Amino acid sequence: MKNFKLKIIISVYLCLISLAFYNAVHSYNSSIDQAKSAAFSKLTTISHILSNQINGDMHQKLTYKYSSKDQIATTKQNYEYNFIHQILAKTEKSLNLNTPIYTLFKSSDKNKVYFGVTSSENPYYRHEYKSPPKELLENFDKGGFVDEYNDENGIWLSAYSPIINSKGETVAVVQADQNFKEFMLNVKWMLIKNISIVLIIYSAIGFLLYLFLKEILQKEENYTASQNNYNKELETQVDKRTKELNILNAKLKGVNNELSSFFYSTSHDIRGPLCRILGLSSLAKSEDDKQELVELIEIESQKMDDMLKKMILVNNLRTKNLQIEPVVIADMMNNILSVLNKKYRTTKAEITIQTETQSLNKFHSDTEILESIFTNILDNAFKFSDIKKPKININTFIDSNGILSLSISNNGIKFTKNEKEHAFELFKNKGQADGIRLGLYTIKTAVDKLNGIVSIEDQDQLTEIKVLIPDYYIIKDFELNMEYIHS
Repeated sequence: MKNFKLKIIISVYLCLISLAFYNAVHSYNSSIDQAKSAAFSKLTTISHILSNQINGDMHQKLTYKYSSKDQIATTKQNYEYNFIHQILAKTEKSLNLNTPIYTLFKSSDKNKVYFGVTSSENPYYRHEYKSPPKELLENFDKGGFVDEYNDENGIWLSAYSPIINSKGETVAVVQADQNFKEFMLNVKWMLIKNISIVLIIYSAIGFLLYLFLKEILQKEENYTASQNNYNKELETQVDKRTKELNILNAKLKGVNNELSSFFYSTSHDIRGPLCRILGLSSLAKSEDDKQELVELIEIESQKMDDMLKKMILVNNLRTKNLQIEPVVIADMMNNILSVLNKKYRTTKAEITIQTETQSLNKFHSDTEILESIFTNILDNAFKFSDIKKPKININTFIDSNGILSLSISNNGIKFTKNEKEHAFELFKNKGQADGIRLGLYTIKTAVDKLNGIVSIEDQDQLTEIKVLIPDYYIIKDFELNMEYIHS
């Protein structure tokens, strides 16, 4: 008996180890996707903030003045070059990046792309970028990221943001890279580390099970003997209790019959006046030809009230001082979903929500602004999802760099290419998206207040809004680094 149970424990333990190993190996692709998302969040934040730090007029002056390849041979040869170089170099050092940050600019005919200023001590000025990715060329004026591309210098993951001059023109982009081989090495090392941790944990669990089983088996022999005597006594008690239960069941049946009679009688008493009230209400609606207008006025008034609330919110965002405090993202999301589910329960079919959350630890930000972002995005998702079969997907996580990523997609309203380009511009977004443009503008204003990024994409027949918001203290640390650079 002892050997048999010991074999069972060992078998279960081996199965757990195999299952854990299997899940770890098959989560490899998921690990890559999560790692890429974290890498793009970090690179996008770096390029976005640096593009705001670099003076576009200064960069433009530099490229006009030095028009030949390798005309700048040292970082200190030119003041403008050295100034921008110092910003890039100190950022690379402070963030422990393994790859130089650099700027890119187009030729006067827009057909070629050249390297500008780099964080490296060895200038690579006006060398032609032989094989730039098509995403860079297509979105040069808007910025973005490029997933796993191969050029003359290797395989990379990149993010870039436009550098704007005083006229509002894009004169260059600042680009931050991560070497893909180094990225994959980190992912594989993380996978090996996770498997090792799992094996250690399950080994400890197996050892503790073994120690626990030894004690249990010793007690089981004594327990078996006492159990036989207990069973005999239990049979006697069961017979006694069964008789008592039969008596109680008879009494309960009588009580149930009385309750049934009571509910039958009172339901008919209540139903009579209720039916008369419903009949009178129906008659009043048919006699009052203004009722439909009153209902329409009420609907439109509600829309206007929503618009006024959003307008007040936008105004408050522009003047509000940030109140930074720890925010539990999961609790905030659950509270908002609870309110919206009640709000749309009577106007739509049951809404299917798929939520994927990872690492939703405490996040430092302005609670009121963050809540307004979540509420407006989710309210749009509820309002404009398909009426008959609404579907909403929510994916939120906070990566190791302290950046909150929120993506919400629904199967309702679709955007044209032009609408997506101007989705967050209040007076340019015409056409199908007119009904939600104020909401999107409100979202963009709130995200900007928190130094975040928001975008709209099409994902598998769904419309997705994605938001990246850095932890407040990440931005403060970065600003301190910038002050140090300028000093």
